[in-house]
Amino acid sequence: MPASSGRPGFLSVSPLQQAPAEPVAGCVFCEEVGGRLLQHHEDFRVVAIDDIELPGCARVIWNHHVAELSELNEDQRLLLVQALHETDLRIRTLHKPHKINIASFGNKVPHLHFHFIARWRTDPWWPESTWSQRPSLQWQGISATGFAEATEHLSDSEPALLAVSDWIQLKDLASPLRRAVFVQEQSVSEEEEFDSFDSISRHVVIAENQAGLGTGRLAPDGRIGRIAVAKDHRNKGLGRFLIRALLNEAQRLGFESVYLHGQVQALGFYEKLGFTADSEEFLECEIPHRRMSLIF
Repeated sequence: MPASSGRPGFLSVSPLQQAPAEPVAGCVFCEEVGGRLLQHHEDFRVVAIDDIELPGCARVIWNHHVAELSELNEDQRLLLVQALHETDLRIRTLHKPHKINIASFGNKVPHLHFHFIARWRTDPWWPESTWSQRPSLQWQGISATGFAEATEHLSDSEPALLAVSDWIQLKDLASPLRRAVFVQEQSVSEEEEFDSFDSISRHVVIAENQAGLGTGRLAPDGRIGRIAVAKDHRNKGLGRFLIRALLNEAQRLGFESVYLHGQVQALGFYEKLGFTADSEEFLECEIPHRRMSLIF
């Protein structure tokens, strides 16, 4: 996830001068930290929840065993609200989500704590909650996508299908394509190719006979990228279908514009799709690129 140059610090506060509640045996938050420790204060702690599907998530946990916010006195409540505010600011600055969901349940663990869940328009559940059922994978024939062009040399008995969904549902088809095109053909490292944006991006795949022919993704910041077409299926119009499917998804999700880093030799292809170059040439993964944008 992108980090900003400025990192907010937690306000320096003095611990409250009163006897804390005793730990309770069997309470997970009395016995365990509850995540990767980010901030510690005598009365509360902030921990990161390192979940590959939910980056930018954290908990604020009251260190003393109470079940409800109403059990705190006024000074304690003000201190806790300050910690919640600082945590919200930290997540917004470091991860730049479109929304942060804050929740306090305590049904199974009746120890006062708050969940912070960073959300993006491109995450698998948007706009529903992250505990909602993941939308089912929907495939459609390319002819049903509303695009005018007809691809050539694709199987008549098993027509090519297109789906736009999340990484978990499409990675088995998308990963081999990206590895072949970017890692093997273009010598991009695995670490650069498969990054933390995959889990919170929208992905498109075109498949035929249960094999991926093309893929691409729309990242949370509106960047279209990772456009890859199988070597023996290039120059058949698949790239246009991938880009246009992602443009349709971006508009459906409410993006006002999108951008991409186009390889210099492919600028004409993107210009025909409505993109305009708006940067000087630069190197990305040792390959010359220019930034291109499209406003809806």
